[in-house]
Amino acid sequence: MTTTRRDALKLGLVGLASACGGGSGKGPAAGPLVPFKPDTSSGRATGLAERVAWAPTADSEFFLALGSGMKEAAAQRGVEYVTATSGNDPGKHADQMSAFLRRGVGSLAMQPLNADADTPVLRRAIDMGVCAQGIITAPSTLQVAASQYQIGFDQGKAAADYVTAHLGGNAQALYFNLDTVAPALRVRHDGVLAGLKTAPGIELVGDLTVADISTSSGFNTMMSALSAHRDIKVVLGGDTIVVGAYKALKQSGKLADDMFLSGVDGDSDALQLVKEGGAYKLSVAFAWKLMGYGLGQFGADWIAGKQVPRVVVAKGVKLDSPAAVSAFQTASADPASVFADRARYESFLPLFGNVSHATRKTYWTKAVDPPKA
Repeated sequence: MTTTRRDALKLGLVGLASACGGGSGKGPAAGPLVPFKPDTSSGRATGLAERVAWAPTADSEFFLALGSGMKEAAAQRGVEYVTATSGNDPGKHADQMSAFLRRGVGSLAMQPLNADADTPVLRRAIDMGVCAQGIITAPSTLQVAASQYQIGFDQGKAAADYVTAHLGGNAQALYFNLDTVAPALRVRHDGVLAGLKTAPGIELVGDLTVADISTSSGFNTMMSALSAHRDIKVVLGGDTIVVGAYKALKQSGKLADDMFLSGVDGDSDALQLVKEGGAYKLSVAFAWKLMGYGLGQFGADWIAGKQVPRVVVAKGVKLDSPAAVSAFQTASADPASVFADRARYESFLPLFGNVSHATRKTYWTKAVDPPKA
């Protein structure tokens, strides 16, 4: 697994403190978001290239999963799938997306890296009639959104509930925040702290900012923290970091089953640890492969002139047992059947709003505060 993703907007899904933005300033304003109404028409020819693109910032596990899902959907729909990874280089990221546009694509899915570099390319895509699919970014035609405060609160509250039920209400906790990776992730940070405060006996002995999102970074930082605080019982952060912390605790002989370790993302290593039982109690996961499959399907629909959602809400799925992990993995392994069952698909990724090539002048100009599913 590739782990170093300096300056990437981790987890993907970065926070949503902004209000909804509707309309382009050139076209009609968008009304309130309502549930997506699937398009049963045959569509109208757009003349766009029958090609969908995915521009991730790194070869991280979750981005690869999204690409895998998109590739599967493209093959099923008979459109070409193309991708390129920038290695967290803002200039290269913009150049690669521009190259997709020159080659010809009907939809462009992208992970944001640098707004100054990304925005001109996204505006050009929209002006060309391409469906710009942004993960928590604007301008975009279709935007993936997530409630980062709720995700953070759920993670912190789960730890607080565990400490209350199993540790007498008292414990030392360590949190790995991602504030410098993306300012919007401070929203998740706030949620985690609020969740932890529901158990007044939790002492936060470390609130550490992590720039290098890697297992080695988690390992090294955990080792340093243990030199000052040898009684830490709660460790929270992103899965990649917390898996590294788990390895440090194990190597140092400090790992114990009564600890509460929890990450966000649904990395495979973290899910395996949850299935095994022990200290790693929870992963708040995103359905990356299902997301990619949907983006691929919606890209093909856009090319065909059919309507697509304006917002895909990425729900944080709490995986805290072997059964929950297995059910999540089963769904991710067969995205086609899940997508075919709209209610099942929307249990992971609720869909809102309608837009098409014919109404393409309505697009997002700000990050979307996701509607309640």
